[in-house]
Amino acid sequence: MSYKENNIYNVDCLEGFKKLEDNSVDHVFTSPPYNRIRNDKYKFYNDTRVDYKDFLSEVITQSMRVAKKYVFFNIQKTLFNKKDVFELIGEFSEQIIEIIIWNKTNPRPANGCNITNAYEFILILSNKEEFITSNNGYLKNTFETSVFSNPDYADIHNAIMHPKAAQYIITNFTKENELILDPFSGMGTTALISMDHNRKYMGFELSEIYWNESIKRLEYFKSQIRMF
Repeated sequence: MSYKENNIYNVDCLEGFKKLEDNSVDHVFTSPPYNRIRNDKYKFYNDTRVDYKDFLSEVITQSMRVAKKYVFFNIQKTLFNKKDVFELIGEFSEQIIEIIIWNKTNPRPANGCNITNAYEFILILSNKEEFITSNNGYLKNTFETSVFSNPDYADIHNAIMHPKAAQYIITNFTKENELILDPFSGMGTTALISMDHNRKYMGFELSEIYWNESIKRLEYFKSQIRMF
């Protein structure tokens, strides 16, 4: 494997996957951009892919190739991407062994209708396992957090994953010293939570600005006893 663990790399994820061997990480945990078309979440990423569904399909395929155990794929259905999301679920229906529903306690008001989009899917996929069990006994397949708001980064990245969501998946379904890859590393939340819970991490991030900020977050974290 060309890449080293406990590092985030400034690279397009599909290019990054090419340097990873089959079964070279334990898990993949990630949350791709929304493809909201209005492009209002990321200052340094153009969130308007025409080939969104095909792109995500390839990311999932590559994630399942490199993961020894599970792929945790967080995605939100929006007005702009719902057809792609539903088609994606259908395409991988045989590999999806569970879906966790992440509910938001304070979602933003709906646009153009009176139904607020208050949840996201976390698809759990595997070619090797038929089911998944929690590390911590009985567990519902739903959990709740508030919408994450970090004023330090609001001007450059307005869709940072809530640390508690990453913590929920990582602590319940992965084990200490396992290696977790995030191909859409963003501001480094997966890496931070992995480090905080004695997991190894690896990340790919296309934006050099987000990559630089994530490295700063990691360095700050290393200087603290705990961050969350």
